[in-house]
Amino acid sequence: MKNYLVILTLLLSFTSFAQQRCHTNEHVENLNKKYPQYQKNRNQVNKQTINWIESNYQNDVKSIITIPVVVHVVWNTSQENISDQQIFSQIDVLNADFRRTNIDAIMTPSVWTSIAADTEIEFCLASVDPNGAFTSGITRTQTSETSFSLQTDAVKATATGGINPWNQNNYLNIWVCDLSGNILGYATPPSSFNNPHDGVVVNHTNFGTLGTVQGAYNKGRTATHEVGHWLNLVHTWGNSGSCGNDNVNDTPTQEEANLNCPAFPHNANSCGTSNSSGDMFMNYMDYTNDGCMNLFTLGQKARMIAAINQYRSNLLSNSCSTNTVVNDNLNYEKKLVKIIDVLGRNRSIFTPAIYLYIYDDNSVEKKVILR
Repeated sequence: MKNYLVILTLLLSFTSFAQQRCHTNEHVENLNKKYPQYQKNRNQVNKQTINWIESNYQNDVKSIITIPVVVHVVWNTSQENISDQQIFSQIDVLNADFRRTNIDAIMTPSVWTSIAADTEIEFCLASVDPNGAFTSGITRTQTSETSFSLQTDAVKATATGGINPWNQNNYLNIWVCDLSGNILGYATPPSSFNNPHDGVVVNHTNFGTLGTVQGAYNKGRTATHEVGHWLNLVHTWGNSGSCGNDNVNDTPTQEEANLNCPAFPHNANSCGTSNSSGDMFMNYMDYTNDGCMNLFTLGQKARMIAAINQYRSNLLSNSCSTNTVVNDNLNYEKKLVKIIDVLGRNRSIFTPAIYLYIYDDNSVEKKVILR
């Protein structure tokens, strides 16, 4: 029995290290080499962010930002061609995590509940594509590539077996595929550089909460983590070495990444601090298991709002619907084609929510059902 427990412990440890939670830092290094201007612009981001927050940010002003998402499913085997339902489940997780309506919010230690944030950022599958046509917000591309690597970033280009992004100023592009090297995902942090690689990539086995998901990363938090990077958050222990700086004042100084799911308090008074609460290992920007994560902080919220305003400002006016198309024929009466919810699902039974009415002239109307 004792030998069995030792073997089990070793297997669990091996699994944790075998799967690489995030490779955003490595992706940034690759981009810095390929585009020196990106590195130059990224070096200015933290100062620009601090200045914007000091001059513009007001946490007490409530304003919901909705980000249109296009999910590019790039598949070689039928298993990799994940279902619409798996994609919907991931959008649900993003909305719950960023609006702090996640059911495990109750697991946040009381010492940090006052700074746990509703970021007021929401996500929806795009209902209109870059050409103005109705879309489900999902593209599907069959490829001859059996997997995609971080080094080539080939999944983001049609010419290399993937698919080109939609306008990256107007959409959050998420590519879902088979990532090589046991990598769960990676993202492109923002800057004023017009980056052709902008977006998020997630392994299909860690996207959403059903279908092909597996292991300890089966609750959609890989995408939550990577979208955090896409909105200018760094890991809670910083980007270099141990006891680094994540540029957020309300997250405690942290010695290193946390794996699995520690017990609270964990690693108290590390890095020479007098922090009896220890690491905020349940923060979405750590490396713990999906089931252990449950919050962003108010400081992280401020940085994400600053990132949208400075580097992704089209998202402030863009949404899941588009302006009504004016038809030259004044006698034309447009006809309703379908009604969908913000996740792109057809609806015929209505509960209080936001719905999109799609008409045959490609116009879209957003309606709120209150009861």
